[in-house]
Amino acid sequence: MLLIKSLLCLRGFDNGRRFLAVSLGCYGLFILLSPVLLKAPVLLVLLLLCVTPILTASSMRRIHDAGFATPYAVIPTLVYWLSVLGITFIEHGAAYALLILSILVTLAMTTISNARVRRDRQYYLGYHGPVFDEESREKAAERRFYDRIEPTLAAGHASAEESVNSANNNIEGRQSPPSQSIEPDLAATNRFHSAHYAPTNQSSFEQKLGDWFLANKMLSIGSALAVMTILVVFLAWPEEPSDERQTEESVVQTQSVRERLHKIKMPDNFWIMLDQNESLTVAWQGDIMKDGELWSAVTGKGDRSCFELRFNGGDSYRTMQVEVKNQGDYYADFSPVDTRVMLEGIAKKSRFTLCGFEFSLKGTQAIMMSNKAYFDILTEE
Repeated sequence: MLLIKSLLCLRGFDNGRRFLAVSLGCYGLFILLSPVLLKAPVLLVLLLLCVTPILTASSMRRIHDAGFATPYAVIPTLVYWLSVLGITFIEHGAAYALLILSILVTLAMTTISNARVRRDRQYYLGYHGPVFDEESREKAAERRFYDRIEPTLAAGHASAEESVNSANNNIEGRQSPPSQSIEPDLAATNRFHSAHYAPTNQSSFEQKLGDWFLANKMLSIGSALAVMTILVVFLAWPEEPSDERQTEESVVQTQSVRERLHKIKMPDNFWIMLDQNESLTVAWQGDIMKDGELWSAVTGKGDRSCFELRFNGGDSYRTMQVEVKNQGDYYADFSPVDTRVMLEGIAKKSRFTLCGFEFSLKGTQAIMMSNKAYFDILTEE
């Protein structure tokens, strides 16, 4: 219970090793829960609610122990929040580089020391403060209670002289100097402190590490700047689309292409159809039997003869994509912006060419007007 109280104490002092242990515990808990935090926001809220007061209190005690201003204690907490929220919500592997910033801040807090502040404290588990001081006072009080010698009554045959001597001795004891009465108490308290507390060792690991940073200021600053630069580059670098995402996009595109509506056959052995977005598709039986893409307006690669559909009279409309399916079926997709004017051309022109094939448009208007979908488009004002 006292250990929990010391974690939330705001008036005590923490040495570097205790702060490092508290920080590692907080980050370890986050790393343990990180795979499920995005799917379970409640755990994220509980994590921040539990860790924030502990880390903030430890930072305050560490800042007080180092002899710096209290507002600096919010830096480790802000960096912790930044790391947790960044790694949880940024869908980029470089977000884990935020842990580098956390490590730098934690090491800085572990090793900082104000040379102008003289520290003469005794630490118990890296902590010095009112929590364990209260425990030491309680232990000393218990020891005084049990060490006190209670008076006893002698047997009935004791002489009156012995009683008088005993009374005189009690009077002399009460008149003895105060230092003699409190000496056992001080000894008990000193025994408790020597058993449970260890003196501060300024040549400890954190002190040596701090001295190294002070002796190599330029190297330390350069290393910190290099790490920060790498961190910024990683965060700004665009994430490459994964194979899974590309596969999903391909599946969606394939599904949208396959959703053909209002398919009708024209006299010269070609078909027209619309998709859910009213994009026109012209299909026919070709001579290439291998399935695949013949032309793509996105990449600009493929058979240049499939670049556009050209009516007699010179009107032409660019294709978005031309591909072969079912071992010889050609499908040419067009933009929905051109759907109406192309349908009017198919209904009123005499012929068109596409991918080296020429098609007659004789009798197409009657077939199109008999279909409600095309009738509505052609008669739309």
